[in-house]
Amino acid sequence: MRALVLAAILTAGWVGAPAIADDAMPPLGAQCLSCHGSDGRPALADLPIIAGQQPLYLANALKAYRDGKRAAGQAMVMHEIVKNTTDAEIEALAQWFGGQQ
Repeated sequence: MRALVLAAILTAGWVGAPAIADDAMPPLGAQCLSCHGSDGRPALADLPIIAGQQPLYLANALKAYRDGKRAAGQAMVMHEIVKNTTDAEIEALAQWFGGQQ
């Protein structure tokens, strides 16, 4: 399923995701795949691995990007991606990526 979502993003610029099962990636997670990899482990060494990361850390980082409180590295890119996310959407992303081993 993740490979199909990634293929859709890369070939059609698609940023949504279909309705999926509870154990599957949240819809907004499709936006994460192009940089962080289809499994949360990016191919590029200068991007963070988010798979298996502590969900609280991920949620706090995403909220800081969203709220403009994080300015290092790819902060501008991350801010644009998460600027309109709700706390609930961030929590869902953090839990899902944190649960990937």
